[in-house]
Amino acid sequence: MPKVFSDEQENKIKTFINLALDFNKTHNIFSRKSYDEVYENDILDCKPLINHIKKNESVLDLGSGGGFPGILLSITKPENKISLLESNNKKCYFLKKVSYELNLKNTKIINKTITKKNKLGKFDIITSRAFASIEKTINLTKTNTHEKTKHLLLKGKASNIKKELKDIDKNMFRYEIINQDTTKERNIVLLCKDE
Repeated sequence: MPKVFSDEQENKIKTFINLALDFNKTHNIFSRKSYDEVYENDILDCKPLINHIKKNESVLDLGSGGGFPGILLSITKPENKISLLESNNKKCYFLKKVSYELNLKNTKIINKTITKKNKLGKFDIITSRAFASIEKTINLTKTNTHEKTKHLLLKGKASNIKKELKDIDKNMFRYEIINQDTTKERNIVLLCKDE
């Protein structure tokens, strides 16, 4: 089987998962029970995003929760500035702890709820996983995009995605549904402003 991550990345991912499982015992940040479960369902689920992010592109991860995909992107994209937005104080505390323990100098944890008039600045890439509908995500991040910004949204079934895409302005956006070859139906929705 081909190697997915470098040794250094693998070590950081291992530490990250163990910190998450340990924190989860007392704070319940996710429903996973074992290391393998987190690796299979979270790490490998978020991994395909890595290939869609170029070196030095700035990333805003919405509703980072337990750090997926935000922390994984921080580990695998050390040259990129990664901002993790999370409204839950407990989860932010955990994200800050992981960022500190893994020495992720490229990572900024933002403990806020995103609003339409936010002052977070503009980003090259906006990611999310199980955050909100596509339309809501676009509306909430209008002030955070420039002409070349891409939304990379981790989603489930293509049939549900197509329903969500009916609500967006097709004259303003181009989109692609990228199927992930996994046992469960998973897709990445890539959205760009139409030039």
